Amino acid sequence: MTAIAALPTASARPVPWLRLAWVVWRRYRTMLIATVGALAAIAVYLVVTGEQMRSSYDAATACRPIDSTACMYKFNLFHNSYAQPGLIGAVLMFLPAIIGSFAGAPLLSRELETGTFRYAWTQGAGRMRWATAILVSGAVGVAAIMAAFGALITWRNQPLLDSGFTPRLHQTIFPETGIAAAGWALVGFAVGVLAGLLWRRVVPAIVTAFAACFGLEYLGATYRSHYLTPLTTTSLDQPLKSLTISQWWTKGGVRVSSDQVTSALGAVGAQFNASGGKITSAAAGSSNGAGGTSIDPTQYLIQHGYAQVTSYQPDSRYWPLQWIEFGWLTALALALLGIAFWLLRRRPA
Repeated sequence: MTAIAALPTASARPVPWLRLAWVVWRRYRTMLIATVGALAAIAVYLVVTGEQMRSSYDAATACRPIDSTACMYKFNLFHNSYAQPGLIGAVLMFLPAIIGSFAGAPLLSRELETGTFRYAWTQGAGRMRWATAILVSGAVGVAAIMAAFGALITWRNQPLLDSGFTPRLHQTIFPETGIAAAGWALVGFAVGVLAGLLWRRVVPAIVTAFAACFGLEYLGATYRSHYLTPLTTTSLDQPLKSLTISQWWTKGGVRVSSDQVTSALGAVGAQFNASGGKITSAAAGSSNGAGGTSIDPTQYLIQHGYAQVTSYQPDSRYWPLQWIEFGWLTALALALLGIAFWLLRRRPA
């Protein structure tokens, strides 16, 4: 009996990364083009309003004499027209996380919902190689796009920052500018990917990612001002462009209660706001009852041994705080993507 020798079998070569990138582009180009188109429309709006803002601010700063009625009108017009962020401010604040969630949620959930994962995971690329191609390219893409968008928003808001109306550390400005915008996009992307893998459906994954990102945005806004220990000052002239965190009063170096301050202000008819540490209503033009001269409530407290303490973050800490926020956001995004890869490896094809 003649034995038949087994023919040598060559191991299949993995699909090259460039070919996988081409497949990813072909598969998701419609969503990518739609997203870029929407961002382009917003970018046009930002450029147009940025130029208008610069024109209005230049007209106000070039006006002389600066304390004239005409100049004050121009400054008030600039402030009333651009200082309030409105609806577009809320959209821009959440835009990085929204774009990241919208881009990340369908990547795996669409494959699982339609059943096409059975084809994609069993071909030459393999599930992990295919997932790496789409997730890494997606994460890098949304981070790069939103970093560029953050630079555009910074350019657009520069007149507001120069005027001191809106510090760049403000909670409505900070997360949409600098590298923090890239960090929020990465987190939104990672949350969307993990939600899609768990839900196996696109719409619930997007909704879950949006809700999770809104919660993270709230936590960021709450604790951002405490990434670094705030500075304090007793000067009534706060450093330019700094972000006020809180204010309170002391006497003899000891913090006093709002009742004590209110009692002391009773002589001039002013009241103290305990929540903000500020004098909310003052009879600045009232008489002191003795000499009939007007008294400034703040100066009255200072003259009687009180000191107003203000805690704040200086504008010089903008980039250190940006790197801190980007750092924890990136670490969180990598952890979520790591969990997604681990679950993907364990899921049967």
